Amino acid sequence: GWNISKEDFWPFSGSDLKIRTSYGKTGNQDGISNYAWQALISSGANYDEQSGIAASTNGNGKLTWETADQYDAGFDLSLLKGKVNVIFDAYLKNTNNLLYNLPTPSTTGFTSILSNIGSMRNYGLEFTVDTHFNIGDVLWDSSLNLTHNKNRLTKLLNDDTISLNSIHALKVGEEVGVFYMYRFDGIYQYDGEVPEPQYELGVRAGDVKYYDVNNDGLINDKDRILCGSANAKLSGGWSNTFKYKGFELGVFFTFMYGNKVYAQWMTGPSRLGNYQGLLKDWAEHYWTGPGSTNSYSRPIYSYHGQNNYVSTRYLQDGSNIRLASVSFGYTFPSKWTDAMKIGSLRLYVQGENLCLISKYPGWDPEISTSVDPSLIGVDNYGVPRSRVFKAGINVTF
Repeated sequence: GWNISKEDFWPFSGSDLKIRTSYGKTGNQDGISNYAWQALISSGANYDEQSGIAASTNGNGKLTWETADQYDAGFDLSLLKGKVNVIFDAYLKNTNNLLYNLPTPSTTGFTSILSNIGSMRNYGLEFTVDTHFNIGDVLWDSSLNLTHNKNRLTKLLNDDTISLNSIHALKVGEEVGVFYMYRFDGIYQYDGEVPEPQYELGVRAGDVKYYDVNNDGLINDKDRILCGSANAKLSGGWSNTFKYKGFELGVFFTFMYGNKVYAQWMTGPSRLGNYQGLLKDWAEHYWTGPGSTNSYSRPIYSYHGQNNYVSTRYLQDGSNIRLASVSFGYTFPSKWTDAMKIGSLRLYVQGENLCLISKYPGWDPEISTSVDPSLIGVDNYGVPRSRVFKAGINVTF
């Protein structure tokens, strides 16, 4: 680092500027157990009163450590004698030999194999502004943090698209967390619009229309496309603390913008006859004839598979603003605590997760906390965050 403000040519009094940069290389063997590279067999696979042995691990002779090279650059700027502080960081991280439990056909006797599947690049910007001001007798401390993080796969096995499940995939040039599914294109209004191959399968007017990528009239795995990411384009938080004599008020907001959430929970209650009940919009606005709706399919009591394919129909905007916490406290003056023969006394109340502003139709757009590439950004009836209220007393002697 270089503290420029210490140089003789620095002309600004009451300010400070430091430029810094760094580089690091790390290794990761997380998930690699003893003998993970070697196929093993174990006893106990008995059958028909005969002793037996069977393969217990499939092994991977090419398995190696995951390695990462990271570059960082940034600056720390202090203005107005420390009343305003700005911190800026930019980073670039190249990870090679990514470790992942790659799905394999169950006919092999296993469902996955630990593999080095490729390389990934992470990069982003982080910006923080801290301020400390007095408004009359009120002391106001504030901190605003903004983060923009991106990742991109730069190499995969054979550079192929790896389908992780019916929701996610890995593809060179795309993010980890990108959705890979059918594109919802509305509702068929007339039987004549339905391609013949789909008509023969029972698709009729009022059923869901998907984007047919190869225009062969069928909707199958060849028609899945990349559409949106579970990763936020911008995220951050804003905390504020106000102090007046012995009183203290703290308010903390968080936000996310640009992330998608696959509302898997909606696939059940969006069809008639579902034992979980029916969503209000699907119950009140279902298709009744040409032009009635281009969003909600016709009511079919029996399960109709094509109407509930994994698609952008259930891909929702996860952007949100959350009032994460509010606290209010009072610290008694020293003349009172001295009289009570104690060091300090503070009373407080606090509320957490008090308010959420979002267009997401589920309980909470941040309900999925998994970082597994096959599960990230998927809401399948997860338990939402609790709203918590606290009251307490802090005493020191």
